[in-house]
Amino acid sequence: MNDYRSWLSLREVDLAAGAAKGSGFRLFKRLLAELSEGTDFVVLQQTHDHEAIERLRRDGRIYASSVNVVLLRPALAQRLAQLARAPAKTQR
Repeated sequence: MNDYRSWLSLREVDLAAGAAKGSGFRLFKRLLAELSEGTDFVVLQQTHDHEAIERLRRDGRIYASSVNVVLLRPALAQRLAQLARAPAKTQR
């Protein structure tokens, strides 16, 4: 089982950017068409990845209300955090 230590959560992106909850997720959704699942990100499903999700929750790496979890490669997480910090008019 993968422990996903090097992958980052959307909560961690929000914290790194000093942004409101959900900021990283909205940016992720905006870029989704140019991303590749398994390469740029993984989605942990509650039904299959319960143990990994609970470990992330215990470690404070995800939002308490998270059911399914998106984890990002560090380069993508850094990109999203930079976009989240950018002024709103440059995010278009």
